[in-house]
Amino acid sequence: MSLWFAALAAVAALAAAVLFAGCGGRDASAVEQVRVLRLNPGSLVTKQPRGGTAVRAALTTTAVRPAQRLPPAMAVPQVGSLAVGAPNRGRLVNGLQLPGAGPDWVTWDPIRHRTPNRPDRRWGSDRLLAFLLYVLRDYRLANPAAPPVLIGDLSLPYGGPFGSEFGGLGHMSHQNGLDVDILYPRRDRALRPPDKVADVDRALSQDLVSRFVGAGAQFVFVGTHVGLGGPPSVVQAIAHHNDHLHVRIANWRR
Repeated sequence: MSLWFAALAAVAALAAAVLFAGCGGRDASAVEQVRVLRLNPGSLVTKQPRGGTAVRAALTTTAVRPAQRLPPAMAVPQVGSLAVGAPNRGRLVNGLQLPGAGPDWVTWDPIRHRTPNRPDRRWGSDRLLAFLLYVLRDYRLANPAAPPVLIGDLSLPYGGPFGSEFGGLGHMSHQNGLDVDILYPRRDRALRPPDKVADVDRALSQDLVSRFVGAGAQFVFVGTHVGLGGPPSVVQAIAHHNDHLHVRIANWRR
């Protein structure tokens, strides 16, 4: 857990600078508003619209039994985020930054191989963050002995291309604030990505996949050798995903 608390401390130090972070080379007149989502342990995850109807995404602190000792859920404000265009050809307006660590997660930098992930790699729409935090809390309540979930890349502060120029293989999608990478839980419970398929805790990983599907994910992309499944219209096995799953929610414009 020391890694988790160190990541929490790093978030506070980086928050002020991140408020003014951009993608580089943008004209000032084209800069949309971006906001940093701050930890608020005493509040609830707010209701968020999905598919044109309101979806219950509120988690009360009373749902956590004392024996589980989980920190309270945090709030995700509705800031009018817009996912413009497609996941592989789009941009993000009025995005929110996911903190480097929180009650149920720690972020992971897939290029520098350390936690937390860099501030400019963890931006998403308000709907994505509410959806993500809801599923993570649901998962931790069902698996109280499980470690925090490792979160990889989301989108850049204003969306747009997130390719190999940002390190590694890059992302063909992750361009409009609707995508997030989740590292599979390890069998040894270590807070780092699995080095090989044998390191993956398939039971916990399948539980995560099933909860994302049940909460309404549009797609959950999994590795070709991990042995995870679900409705074929939602859960799809693709290359380069044997250490993480990739969740996408549908684009619902306000």
